[in-house]
Amino acid sequence: MSLQILARSRAPVRPSPGTLLAGVTLAVLAAFAGPAPAAAAHPFGPPSTAKVGVQGSRVLLAWNTDKLDWVTLGQSLGTFNGQGRGSSPGASFEQRLRQSPAVRAYLLEHISVGQAGRPCRGTVDGEMKDFLGRGAQLAFVCPAPVAEVDVTISALTDLHPAYRTMLTSDGPAEPQQTLFTSARPTSHIRFTASGGSVRRTVVAFSVGTFVAALAIGGWAWRRSRRRTSARATVAGPGFPAVSTAAPGDPGTEAVPTADTGSGTRSNA
Repeated sequence: MSLQILARSRAPVRPSPGTLLAGVTLAVLAAFAGPAPAAAAHPFGPPSTAKVGVQGSRVLLAWNTDKLDWVTLGQSLGTFNGQGRGSSPGASFEQRLRQSPAVRAYLLEHISVGQAGRPCRGTVDGEMKDFLGRGAQLAFVCPAPVAEVDVTISALTDLHPAYRTMLTSDGPAEPQQTLFTSARPTSHIRFTASGGSVRRTVVAFSVGTFVAALAIGGWAWRRSRRRTSARATVAGPGFPAVSTAAPGDPGTEAVPTADTGSGTRSNA
């Protein structure tokens, strides 16, 4: 009996069809399973940022993006592989970006400001100091003092349409924030920092003064009427009664009387 059991234990095991199917399924899943690919932070991550302000006829705009996006931009312009001009040998990637004329030309090509249909002349800060922290500083000189302009930002959207930039105004503006995308690269911005507040103050002061004048005038008129009514209704010794008869009215004409001596008066 023990020999039979030993022979059976050494015999090859034949898996059932169900077991084979389950094993194949696990093998396929194991072959295709694995860590999910890391999602790229950009262009599907947080948008690039920009700040805009006004000084007379100048529009100041600072544009910034993630460090990896700066690297992507530099690579697309050939700044790191010797194709870019103006970079010193052995310079860091920050120095190459800061010294590259191609980067400045790209920023001015994809960031622009217009006033009443006329372009404003733009320049980039020559040294681009701390552009990773403060952003690239651009200045646009417009033909007239700035009250409203059209701002266009299409930086990086030529590399991927999912890139976008969130613009925020340093002072009061309408709108205060604007999202620029590949489908909507231009936005009209109206600044209301000084002129709008001054106008609102003047209007409010004028309206308040007018209302106060009406109130004072109404009080003086009512007081004058009360004084007139008081004088007309006062009666007493030494004050003759005031007749309300109209001159020439026969129905109310006063009739003279004479004393008859009997304590009564008769008509004369």
